[in-house]
Amino acid sequence: MIFVNQLYIYPIKSMQGVPLKKAKTSDGGFEYDRILMITEPDGTFITARQYPELLKLKTLTINNEVYVFLSSTKTIKFNFNEFSFANEPTEVWGNHFTSHIAPIRVNQFFSQFLHKDVQLRWVGKQLTRRTKRYPEAPVSFANGYPYLLLNKASLNYLQHHCPEKLDIRQFRGNIIIQGALPFAEDGWKTIKIGEVIFDIVKPCARCVLTSIDVNSTKPLANNEPLKTLQHFRTDDQGQIDFGINMIARNHGTISIHDKVEILERQIAKNYIKTFPPKIKSETQHCAITFEGKTIKGNNKQTILEQLEQHKIALPYSCRSGVCGRCSIVLKKGEISSLTQSAIKHNHRILACSCVPKGDITIELIKK
Repeated sequence: MIFVNQLYIYPIKSMQGVPLKKAKTSDGGFEYDRILMITEPDGTFITARQYPELLKLKTLTINNEVYVFLSSTKTIKFNFNEFSFANEPTEVWGNHFTSHIAPIRVNQFFSQFLHKDVQLRWVGKQLTRRTKRYPEAPVSFANGYPYLLLNKASLNYLQHHCPEKLDIRQFRGNIIIQGALPFAEDGWKTIKIGEVIFDIVKPCARCVLTSIDVNSTKPLANNEPLKTLQHFRTDDQGQIDFGINMIARNHGTISIHDKVEILERQIAKNYIKTFPPKIKSETQHCAITFEGKTIKGNNKQTILEQLEQHKIALPYSCRSGVCGRCSIVLKKGEISSLTQSAIKHNHRILACSCVPKGDITIELIKK
């Protein structure tokens, strides 16, 4: 079953996300999601792309009040009634609309933090911004669309190929799902989660913000994970995608563990596959002991593939982690999983979707 694993909102654009157990959809996105944003004095948006230190700031919204925590001792509190009544020109990625400016004391707080003159802005009660492809759909300060869905299995697949340790929070999703195959979301057109029906607008184009460590706010080495993503998630326009943008047809509540129903599918977007050739020095050899027989293995291929190369047959059907026919018992050692479903209870793993990290001992499941 595909279900919701995590939910996040980002009350102030580019600052830390707030994990939730349930979230309400509203005009423009989840309630309180990206309703505030740092801007230049002329209303041009500022993000953690230019100022990654914004990721250090924690936010909390309680009814009409907002709290921003720079540290345990440095905090600012304000409410929406303090914002200007005037509709001020504002811009996000060439999209022009209006918003309201925070009081001077709040702007000074953020200006001192960034060492430059900035303003905090609020979208207001009546959203004046619209998405480019769906002019009837309001949107807050999000980059382009109200909702971003991520698939944990897709992240696991990316992590298997990426040399840097990743955190799903780097991709700033609202809805993180579990139980689907890697990049199954590419082929969805309409889905239902809890009470809400979503239309998938497009894959989400990614930028340098995904390469910033959410804990240290320092960039990862070699522009990762974009460097790895470009090998298999680049389209013919040179755009790198990860996750899917969505709009909601109705208002409702979504909770952790809610089932994800696929109502309509579509043909998935094509991507250019340009994985670099494997460098021999990167491959680490290991020993795979299966039913008392030891073979020479490596940390690049799945267990199923390596057993087959040594003429050891296991039952299989899908070879993608769905059917479960290649289930075996991991008695000793560690493995990397390509899919969320590859690791079961009682040390059972799927040979088609697991790769050895070093020496391992495996056995058939005893009946």
